[in-house]
Amino acid sequence: MHLSLTITQHNDAGFFIHPAFFPPLISKTLYFFLFLAVSSTVSSQICLAQTSQKAEVNDLVLLVGDNISKHEIASQLATAETPWGAWIFLYENIYRGIGSPRAYYDPNIFYQDIIHLHEYLKDKGYFHAEIDTLISYSSDRKYVDITIGIIEHARSLIDTVHIVGLDNVASDVRKDIDEKSLLKVGDPFTKSLLTEEQSRILKQLVNSGYSKAFIDSSASVRYASTNNISILLMFNAGQRFVFGSSTFDHSDERIDSSVLLRQLDFQPGQIFNEDKRIESEQNLNRLGIFEFVSVRQNPLVSLKDSVENVIPLIISFRTLELQEITPEVLVENSYEYSLSTGLGLSYKHRNLFRGAQNFSISARARANSMEQLNYYGALSKGLQEPTLFGKADIQSQLVFPYFLNNKTSASITLSAEADKQKEYDLTTLRAKLGFITKLSTFTLGITELNIERVDPAYRKLGNSGIRPEDSTKQFNFIESYTLQRDKTNNFFSPTSGFFHSGTFEESGVISKIANGFGLPYSEYYKFSILAKHYFSGDFTQTQVFGMKFKAGIAQLYNSKNTTPVPLPRRFFAGGSSSVRGWKDKQLSALPGSIIGGNVAFEGSFELRSQLSPNGGKVFNVIEIPRFWMVSFLDYGNTWNKVSDIMISEVALAVGVGLRYETFVGPLRVDLAWRLYDPTALPGRQWLYEQQFFTNSFSIVHIGIGHAF
Repeated sequence: MHLSLTITQHNDAGFFIHPAFFPPLISKTLYFFLFLAVSSTVSSQICLAQTSQKAEVNDLVLLVGDNISKHEIASQLATAETPWGAWIFLYENIYRGIGSPRAYYDPNIFYQDIIHLHEYLKDKGYFHAEIDTLISYSSDRKYVDITIGIIEHARSLIDTVHIVGLDNVASDVRKDIDEKSLLKVGDPFTKSLLTEEQSRILKQLVNSGYSKAFIDSSASVRYASTNNISILLMFNAGQRFVFGSSTFDHSDERIDSSVLLRQLDFQPGQIFNEDKRIESEQNLNRLGIFEFVSVRQNPLVSLKDSVENVIPLIISFRTLELQEITPEVLVENSYEYSLSTGLGLSYKHRNLFRGAQNFSISARARANSMEQLNYYGALSKGLQEPTLFGKADIQSQLVFPYFLNNKTSASITLSAEADKQKEYDLTTLRAKLGFITKLSTFTLGITELNIERVDPAYRKLGNSGIRPEDSTKQFNFIESYTLQRDKTNNFFSPTSGFFHSGTFEESGVISKIANGFGLPYSEYYKFSILAKHYFSGDFTQTQVFGMKFKAGIAQLYNSKNTTPVPLPRRFFAGGSSSVRGWKDKQLSALPGSIIGGNVAFEGSFELRSQLSPNGGKVFNVIEIPRFWMVSFLDYGNTWNKVSDIMISEVALAVGVGLRYETFVGPLRVDLAWRLYDPTALPGRQWLYEQQFFTNSFSIVHIGIGHAF
């Protein structure tokens, strides 16, 4: 194979270098002289450009075929277009950490860009790709327009795949490797796929006992006659190992060692599996008693000194404080345009019975609409003060991290809650038995049995839509089953992946057997789903597009029992994590939103953009790259039954927000407007039908964490 270099000159400093493969008989001497000629030409171009004034890149145009995207090519270039004028203004006049500087044309960097593009296209299988460039200066040579054109030509395909060095590997392992191959004859060749296949085979070997396996060599040969690729992968699997005994780097009398050993997913003598070792570490971390824990090969016992083909392991750990008392200051925004503050106190014991059982108890009290509170009346009348609204609760929980197996945990929760609002008083007593099972790496199954007593008392507020049965005291046995799959890449601020959840809930079967202990009970079933998806706008993840959809239905199934779905189990819309143009729980298609609905759906579209990825710090504390700008569109509503749903009653809200990333999640400020208000009078429902700054309804949300 021979490399030919073609140089084309455009305007003052435009050139490109294109590799093409010629017959392999041209001598190496020609290579040498051709290299000197090219180097001399390029060097003279660079020196000439460096002595002249730098030109600002006004426009960067990419002309590509159907098989490669412009965004993909742009991500490979160091040469960039000058950013939007507002970012330049911020950078040059306000603070450099916020804005972005002008982009200038550098012939040396541009030359390296073109070389890199050739290599990148080769790695994608386009060995005959042609790249042409056009550099156009303005008359005063202060600005430059750059055009890069790419013609891919035929793409190389995989001709043959040979994997050697696995003759001594167990037959079932070799069969699995062959059947799940990523490299298929006839598929387009990509270097990244070749690398991924090497990693896949190595992982398969390591998880099948061949812990010392490695790649001996790999090669890909392109045939000049067909332009296709023959791939050779050579492995050295080595010996097959099994798990040895597990020991501890130190002892802790407060923790029973058997509690730790039962979290391991392997036993001595089983075939070594790297994934099981990692999963065992995760099992130990889920106990909640460790600041640090690891399961590693014992460094004090080499494989040569141990029993043949046995890998001994050592468990290292550092425990957290097993008991702690935490005071809390609560600042919430459940009711926008109001100040909601409170205090709390919690106690936690992470190892109650020396078996990593986690016990906690907490008490919280918060007051809403503090700016409207009559403080003198609150001190003299207490809870009877008509301007005092708030919520108080106490909760205790005991978690058993190991229930039948190390993939299932169980919990017992007791709680009491008193909620006093302008529209109603609600007292709730609840006992809950819950089970969480890790079904797979990303999937959880959650089962809950709730014994719940609710006592709602509504205040009649004109045409509020409240029915007499809505104030019924209830005693319910409620079972729920949830399947949850989480493949997001970050718990607090995901930039890619998805979260899916589906829940079925039923009340009445057990209640009927117990006859509600003499109190009315509700007989209903309930379905709800939640889906969240995240997409990165670029390879550097400086833009993220998020979507959320949430829906549910609750339906009474015994016509002879008219006791409604209990208030805490109904659907509500509006608020900082719902349709943000409305206050918390204040959006409804029903006459009164305070009773909630039996049918609901809502969703959001949100674009999150990092303001300045390369910014610095303000006052050496505030990190500019942590700031994100958000724009969003929310929609949704609640109804009494499915037949009530009307498209004209779906509310819309738009807005913008600001985020600052912290270790506990982003600090969030959102400003929302009602784009379409189905409850408003005709002629005033749409935002454009109102005077934007005087009559349009806007609302501010402040909180911690993304809206979804």
